[in-house]
Amino acid sequence: MLEISEERIAELKGKGFIFMRDKENFNVRLVVPAGVMEAGKMEKICEIAKKYGTGVIMPTVRFSMEIPGIKYDDIEKVMKECDEAGIIYGGTGARVRPVVPCKGTECKWGLVDTQKVGMDIHNAFYAAPAPHKFKINVTGCPNNCVKVQFNDLGIMGAPNGMVRIFVGGRAGRKVVEGTELGRIKAENVLKAVDICLEFYRAHGQAKERFCVTLERVKDTDDYKKFVDDILALA
Repeated sequence: MLEISEERIAELKGKGFIFMRDKENFNVRLVVPAGVMEAGKMEKICEIAKKYGTGVIMPTVRFSMEIPGIKYDDIEKVMKECDEAGIIYGGTGARVRPVVPCKGTECKWGLVDTQKVGMDIHNAFYAAPAPHKFKINVTGCPNNCVKVQFNDLGIMGAPNGMVRIFVGGRAGRKVVEGTELGRIKAENVLKAVDICLEFYRAHGQAKERFCVTLERVKDTDDYKKFVDDILALA
């Protein structure tokens, strides 16, 4: 069993290195921005998995990848090789998590360019601080392959350059279906994300999910203004 402090474990988890149940090794979580990664970086990830891990790569449900079996003494080496290759490790903690868009950019049903929307959100907000984890999913059409209503913020493609906005959803042990606020122009998605995050930071408590914050303040003037600000983006 590895002798390591709880503080150090928490520090490493915040950087994407998660202590495994064997109490000896770590998973490193690697971010795939908007679910798209260049083949050269994929090759590098395979190389790291063979060199420092168990030789396998485990995709997560949020389009990240995890390499298990990283030894504590190799963590700095993995960081260095990822940094040099432009590979992001992280995707954990009280912050905006990796964005999950569907493949609506190429799909015949896609009503919006989901990869562009997802990448724009990633570039503007990935890892931005929040009271707790904040998950954003983007789906191209009502087929809703990425289940947007079960995320803190969900964006669904709609006709005529519009998107539908869902807030306050969550999955996990306690499932909450998000509330659909209405439709806004697709070009205003980043403004909507910013409004949600600013409201969450202003009213959310530490380790409180967005759905709990919204439920707690739903009868206030601040909440009404929050909704009005989102709908003004239509």
